[in-house]
Amino acid sequence: MPELPEVETIVSDLKPVLTGRFFVDLIGTHENSILGAMDNVAAIRDAKVIEVFRRGKFINILFENEYVMTIHLRMSGRIISCDLSDEALRFERTRIDFNGVSLRFCDVRKFGKVWIAKTADYEEVTGISRLGVEPLNGDLSVSGFIKMMKGRKGAVKKWLLDQSKVAGIGNIYADEGCFYAGIRPGTKMENLGEKELGKLFEGVIKALKQGVKNRGTSISDFQDAYGHRGKNQELLYVYGRGGEKCLECEKVLKRTVVAGRGTVYCETCQS
Repeated sequence: MPELPEVETIVSDLKPVLTGRFFVDLIGTHENSILGAMDNVAAIRDAKVIEVFRRGKFINILFENEYVMTIHLRMSGRIISCDLSDEALRFERTRIDFNGVSLRFCDVRKFGKVWIAKTADYEEVTGISRLGVEPLNGDLSVSGFIKMMKGRKGAVKKWLLDQSKVAGIGNIYADEGCFYAGIRPGTKMENLGEKELGKLFEGVIKALKQGVKNRGTSISDFQDAYGHRGKNQELLYVYGRGGEKCLECEKVLKRTVVAGRGTVYCETCQS
């Protein structure tokens, strides 16, 4: 699933493409993906886009008439910017047309969703209202993170993946953040002191910032809004590298399951 850095990359691509344009139409070939949008398509027709922004793993397109189109890519979704005359892309499920540009929502697994709702209630309609704090916009400090996580019971990774606490972290950046912190993902959160929690915060922030800088991690489906792959996969220390040698100590990396997710760590570099 695209995580914070991947969604941030797409949003940064879409801002100059969509801002100031007018919505024309939405056409979907997979009904379940657009059920949350169809009732309000007419409400935004000919409305101007004034902002494109990210919240957690959600893409939001704000219109001048106080409506918001929200897109969640889920497991395998991709948003590609095309010319209006371009033919349908492979696995294209939804076409979103603006004057002069067309967004194509391609989704192999068909789990992605599109909503259109009023600004007053779009967070409730989409589930954004249940998200926790954003980690990269200054809202989350090391002291705030320590206070949030101190005394929580269960695996570190379980809490990093909990979107109601910190929004946008997924499997990739949880594993990488734990490696940077020198903490195993399966370590019990309640066993970490403030020093270790501070290291965990710094490790996760470092992993997320690196992902944004390198325009996302492309291991399977992720592409930016122009169909290009990210570069962060070239810099991963643990994620997806189970059975390979650690880039720091050369010990073979361990693969296990933590919080129901495939997890990789180094027995030597992480304790």
